[in-house]
Formats: sequence, C-alpha cells, structure tokens
Amino acid sequence: MRSGNGIWTLLLTIVLLTATADAAPEAGADTIVRLVQDVPEDFPRFEFAGHAEQADLLTHYLWYHFHHRLGNGLTLFNKEYLLTSDIWLGNACPRGSDNTIQEVHRSLLLGMQMDDEGCVLTHQHFSHAHDDGWPFPLWTQSDNHPDRVKGKTFGWHFQPLDKVPGWVGDHLRHWKRQEYAGEKAIALWERHNLQSLGIENNRWQLEATGTSPTLATPQGYPIEAFQSPYLQLRWLRQGDPKNHALPYVEWLREGDSEFGADRRVYFRPEKTPLSRDCYHSIITMYRHPKWTGRIERIRICLAPGESEGRFEIDSFFTAYDTRHTINNPIFILASARYFNWTGDLDFLRQQINRMRLALRYQQTVMGGMENQHIRNPWPNHDGLPGFVRDPDGKVTVRGGHGIGNNYWDLMPFGWDDLYATNQYYAATLAMADLEQAIEDNPGWGMPLGALKLVPESLREHAREVKTVANRLFWNSDTGRFFASIDKEGRRYDYGYTFLNLDAIWYGLASENHACSIMDWIAGRRIVGGDTSQGDDIYHWRFGPRATTLRNVDWYGQGWHAPQSIPWGGQVQDGGAVLGFSFYDLWARLKVLGPDDCWQRLLEILAWEKDVHSEGGYRKYYEGGKRGTTLQGGGTAGGLGIDHEFYESSLLPSIIVYGFLGLEADPSGSLLIRPQLPKSCPRMGLRNILYRGLRLDVAATEERIEITLKDSPIDPVQVILEGAWKEQTLDQAGPVFSLPDVGTYQFRRDR
Repeated sequence: MRSGNGIWTLLLTIVLLTATADAAPEAGADTIVRLVQDVPEDFPRFEFAGHAEQADLLTHYLWYHFHHRLGNGLTLFNKEYLLTSDIWLGNACPRGSDNTIQEVHRSLLLGMQMDDEGCVLTHQHFSHAHDDGWPFPLWTQSDNHPDRVKGKTFGWHFQPLDKVPGWVGDHLRHWKRQEYAGEKAIALWERHNLQSLGIENNRWQLEATGTSPTLATPQGYPIEAFQSPYLQLRWLRQGDPKNHALPYVEWLREGDSEFGADRRVYFRPEKTPLSRDCYHSIITMYRHPKWTGRIERIRICLAPGESEGRFEIDSFFTAYDTRHTINNPIFILASARYFNWTGDLDFLRQQINRMRLALRYQQTVMGGMENQHIRNPWPNHDGLPGFVRDPDGKVTVRGGHGIGNNYWDLMPFGWDDLYATNQYYAATLAMADLEQAIEDNPGWGMPLGALKLVPESLREHAREVKTVANRLFWNSDTGRFFASIDKEGRRYDYGYTFLNLDAIWYGLASENHACSIMDWIAGRRIVGGDTSQGDDIYHWRFGPRATTLRNVDWYGQGWHAPQSIPWGGQVQDGGAVLGFSFYDLWARLKVLGPDDCWQRLLEILAWEKDVHSEGGYRKYYEGGKRGTTLQGGGTAGGLGIDHEFYESSLLPSIIVYGFLGLEADPSGSLLIRPQLPKSCPRMGLRNILYRGLRLDVAATEERIEITLKDSPIDPVQVILEGAWKEQTLDQAGPVFSLPDVGTYQFRRDR
C-alpha cells in the first residue's frame, strides 16, 4: 500500500492526472458525451439496456484509468489486480507501447524473480532497505528519535552528504549525521591491508596492500542483532567475482575479545533487481546461532587469501526483513489468470515449475501445510505493534516488531495472518486446476518431475485451510474476521472491510460468515463500538471505508503518531481505495444478489459523473473540500484513486466476471453464467479478448449472444450453465464449440 506522508510516498514519476472534461455541473450530459469521445472506437465498450449514460460512464472510466496509468511495473501486488482488470481487454496497448497489454503482462510475469529458496521478490523501487522487500522501514527508523538510533542499527553511505541517493539521504540530512556519510565516515573505519584512495564517483575507493584485506566498522557503533537480521553491502571489485574466493563478515558480540570463524557468514557479489551499477550483497545474519544480543563491531573480509585488488564501497547498512508474505500467491494467481485467458502454452512451460516452487514455499516455510493457514516465521514479522504508548501518551518505539507484510504496509499483519491465508487458499485451488489441466492434456508436454503437485491433494488441503481459517480468525462478537493474531496471542479487528471482502472474493469465507460480513458492510447490522456504522461506512460514496474502527495502536514502528491524522485522513484508517470497490460489488453480487450489486454500481457511477462535472478527481477533492484529500503523486490523503493506485482499473471487471459471469478455465473453456439485475435486463460488452480472439458478448436471462470476430485455429469451447439451445449450430446442451467467425445466439432450452 502507499502510506500517508511525504516520507513514505513512492518515488514514482509524478504525472498529474488532469481531467478529461471540465464542464459545469449542470452540463452533465455534454460532459459524458465528451468523455466517451476520448475512448477509441475499438476499445472495450459496455452496453446496458435502458442505462446508456451509465454504460458510457463505465466505458470512459475503464479507458481513463487504463490510459492514464503510470506504467504497469513489477511491483507484485499490482500483478493480481492488473491481470484481473486487463487480461480481457481487446485492442488495448498501454500508453507509449506498441505491445498489447497482455504481451506486457506476459513479459513482466516471466521477469518476476524469486530467491534460491522460492520466495518471490517484491520488485519495489530503490531504497536503503532490503532489496527483496518493501522500501521501509529503513535502518534509520529503529527509533522515533534520531539520537536513540545509535546502538540499535547503523548505516554508512560513503557518498558526500548531499549525494546520498534514495530515501535514506533525506533522513541523514535531517539528522546532520556527518559520521554516517562522506569523508568523516571513512576516518572512523579500521582498515587492514587496505589503502584508502578517498571518495571518487561517490564511492569509497580502496586498494589491497596485503593478504586478506579487511574493513571493520568503527568502535562505539554497536547494533542489536534482533533489529539487524540482514546486512547489505553495496560495492564493486575488479575482475570477475567467479574467479575469487567468497568474501565474508565476522562480528564481535558484547564480551568477545577477537573475531573468529565461529562467527562468520559468507556472501556473494551479486546483483538484485534494484542494483544499479554495483553489487548488492544481501547478507543473511539471523540464521546464524551466534548472531544474538548486542553486536559491537563487524569486520568485512573483501578478498580472502588474496593480496591484490581494487574495491569500491557504496554503502554498508543493517536491514530489516521487509519481504511480503503475499508475493508468492499473487505470482501464482496472476500467472494462472494469464494462462487461463490466453492459453499460452509456452508461457506455462516456462512458468509452471516456478509457480509450483512458489506454492511449496507457502506450504513449508510459511507453515501452510503444518498449520492450515499462513504463519509468518520471518524475523520482525510477529504481528506485534511497533510501538507502545504509556498512560500519558508517551510513545516508545519497539524497533524490529510489526514489520509490514502486504499492500497495507503501515499495519503489522503477521504471525497468524488471514490476509495472506486468503490468497494462499485461492492460490492452492488455482494450482489444483492447473495441475488437473496438465494431467488431462499430456500433449501440452509440460514439465512434471519432483515439483509436480497432486490436484486432489491440493483441493483436500484447501478444504482444511477454509475450515481452520473460518474457525481461527472469526470474531463472533463483531461478526467479521480478525486480521491477524500476533505472536503473543492478541487478535486485531478494526473493521477491515478489504480483508473481509477478500475472504468472499477468494472463496474462503463460509456462506454464513459471508452473509454476516455483508450485513455489516451494507449497514444492515450495526457493530457496537465501531467509529463508522451504517450508512457512514459509505461516507466516501464510491466504496466502503477500508476500516470502520479508529486505529491508533496497531501499526509498524515507522507510523507511531497515527492520532495526529484525523479519522478518514489516512487510507488505512477510515479512508478508502477506489479500485477495491470491485470486491465490494463482487461480494454484493454473490451474497446480496444482482439487484443490490447493480444499485451500488449506479451509485458509484453517479459519483463518477459528479467528479468529472467538476473537472476530475483532483479538482473534486482539492483542498479537502469534501472532507479529505487524495493520496498519491507526492501528497498524503485518505483516498486512493489516481497516480500510483493502478488498481482503480479493477472496477469495470464486475461486468465481466460478475454480471456476465465470464470465467476462463485452464483446459480451454469459456464459462458464461450471467446474473443480471431486473432493472437492466440486457448487458453487453464489445471487444473482449479471449485466447487471442476478439469477441462480443451480450446476455439476458433467456438469451446469450456471442459474436466471434476472428477465425479460431480450433473451435472455441463455451460452457453455459444450465440447458441452452443454439439453432445455427443445431446444438443443445451446456457445451458448445464455435468453429468460425459469426454471431451465435443461444436461448434457454426449457
């Protein structure tokens, strides 16, 4: 998620999303005409019987958020959201690209990296945090007071103070910590068989003068092992690293008198996705049994056994474990959705073993098989808040506790984690379907071998996960799910609408629990003590608040003054994210029915019309004139709508997956199960892309019309729920093969 002040704002290219129309409020019809004129004719377009204005609004909404998106990026959580919103888009190329959006996603999914153990990397932007994880917390955030950081974490950045790249430089300039940067930092370090050549090209230049040249951190700069599970060295050395012995670090604990091989960890000169022009060696310390307590000094042996070499040191710092538990299931779900809709066998051949390994990581390291839910064993992911407040309100930061795990990065989801369990459950079923399709289609020639998973075993395990999760995480007092259970057994429920709606979207929530959740969110049931109740849950109009109970206590260490921001002024505390209205609509359709879902969609589109009548999102909310401001593009706020909130593209997908009921399965069938509201008895969508073929779909309760615009190599298999008849093909039943270009009309076979 994108947190709420300038320190946290993602370093994205800031392109202010300007309005596409600026008509006065009373010129609503003209505004909509202008909006739709911006949409290319061959872009997907919605058709709603009796509701042409709403269809045009939704068509423009889809185009606007697709066309104005600031790239597509590798950040992991975007992949599931954007595959859901984009995979069916026909004739759609991202701005500035000649490739279709499906081709873009293919390349990005194949480019996702995982570590040697099967943990999928987050692929976030550059910072001085863990390269495989989230950009914060940084080593500078081990305490809320700069004078108390010393003794807990450290970081040396050998560039001059005004040249430090990334977020950490802002902290250092603020603190005026000269000893952590530039020439003053150099003077503090101890060298053995190394000559300092000073700072050049913003790096400390060194040359070996004897065997096994080493550097040692200054005396008087201890750290806590608990807050320093990783070290990172950003550096270069002459020559191919494969031709040299592995470098290592050694350390002195409190009471140790000399360095020794019993306290040694080797590391590799390696590149990460965030490496620029030097090695980013991530050194895993927490697994060593003697990395405990207070660490007095660290020694870096740059070239064991060698007496020659030139070295460049960019920086050396401690790092929290900022990896995310959700990366692996998102990688699986996004890849599965891509394959199901494209039938790209070459993609699947390249990806399937990576998907299997990603699931096995969740099953084993994340405790899925042992616990029937996700329990995060990583250091610092204990679910405990990162600070405590005494009765007088004084805050004490508990550095190293409550590191974030997912999109909602301020909150310490962790230890027993329903958010991650939701996605684990869905990923398990997605893999079961894929493995079944691979078994049923031996001609695909997919790799099998040691990583292959057994479909029925996966389904049985998923049933166990669903049973355990509905028992373990259910809060019977509030009639909704707890988010997390921390390592000390405390449960957290701040009315997380997104978490509960996810449980319905992924299918984890039981039928009774889903009904209870929707009665609460829809305002039919009041939860006593909540800050937001009843109609106020939809205070922001386009969707429910992200949370319904004020939270000033359960956050990570870097967000230790939540009370300073009013309720609704932060996305993760009473604010809302536009794109996640899709999950609200989905849950309403499944639990409350199509009429309720349609009414909610009409309310969202009425808000959308008002927004564009006033000149667009930023103008509509500028200056907090509607109770809050927008977050993103360098500003803090309570609503996530534009800029880096790519997930806004999700909303129109409720027509595809919901009302029209389109579902692509891995074996090559397109399922169509319409669920239409009474007040819109016919819906259509033009320019859908399915397995490389363009098609239009329109449906009523009694008729389904499919127009195939391209000739398929093999007939397109369509499955309709129930009994249907197609006169042109002279076929009846639920399964039909569409052989060629043309319009096929199906009617219910009574």
